[in-house]
Amino acid sequence: MKRQGMNARSRRAEQGWQPMVLMVAMVSALMGLPCSAGAASVGDQDSIVTLSPRLRFLPLDEQREPVDISARAQALMDYRIVESGRAASRAYVVSGSEGRLISGAGDQILARHVQGPPGRRFGIYTPGAVLHDEQGNTLGQVMIRQGVARLERSGTPLSTLIIEQSPREVSGGAMLMALDGWTPPRQLVPSRAPAGTRGQILDRPGAGRIVGLRDIVVVDLGRHQVVPGMRFLVQGEAQSVTDPVTNESLALEGGVLGELMIVRTFEQASLALVTRTGLPMATGDRLGAPFDD
Repeated sequence: MKRQGMNARSRRAEQGWQPMVLMVAMVSALMGLPCSAGAASVGDQDSIVTLSPRLRFLPLDEQREPVDISARAQALMDYRIVESGRAASRAYVVSGSEGRLISGAGDQILARHVQGPPGRRFGIYTPGAVLHDEQGNTLGQVMIRQGVARLERSGTPLSTLIIEQSPREVSGGAMLMALDGWTPPRQLVPSRAPAGTRGQILDRPGAGRIVGLRDIVVVDLGRHQVVPGMRFLVQGEAQSVTDPVTNESLALEGGVLGELMIVRTFEQASLALVTRTGLPMATGDRLGAPFDD
């Protein structure tokens, strides 16, 4: 009788462990985690289930998760490209009120050639790099926003504006351009660049030649070639050597330096965000589609 009671308790213990082990196995399978169990039987109360999580790196062609770019939203709105052949705005800052040379947020400024109704908002810009392709053709010019001003009163020859925001000082000669209303999306879904697409990093607005992670760069690919979300590999410059036997000039393609994603397109150029870095990058580095053979 006593032995039958012990057997019954043993069966109940075994039945109690089975669902738990099955649940652990199912969770491990769903999470893709390798799972190893001790050599003891399922019914052994001393059995230990060990989970061993491992990182799994996805190849580029499997990465489809949206990329959060919200942290760079403000910086992205600070850059725009005036297309080649398009007349630039004639409006510019003359001075601050009462002849001040430098103005900041909340100050009144005086400007010329400003048109529009009271309340219209203008970006305050300084000219950046003039962009050229490899053939020397002008693609446009980078404009770097210094702040935002609201038109208070339009007049001739001078109009008055109030600086609403300006992380930098505003001085005479700064250009005024009506805001275009573009705001960057919070996320972008990565997509494949067309095979064979080639490009180049032209500029890192407002900074030097060296390019790092999360930097914003200008590339020589326009809206007819790329769309936001397309990814490109950044490739180092090819090395050229002379064969000492045949006297031939031989080229060795540069390695992969990092990766960038197109964020905003213009007619002949685009803004891109550096999403990966492996080796130092710089303006002039080449772009290639990551899925080319």
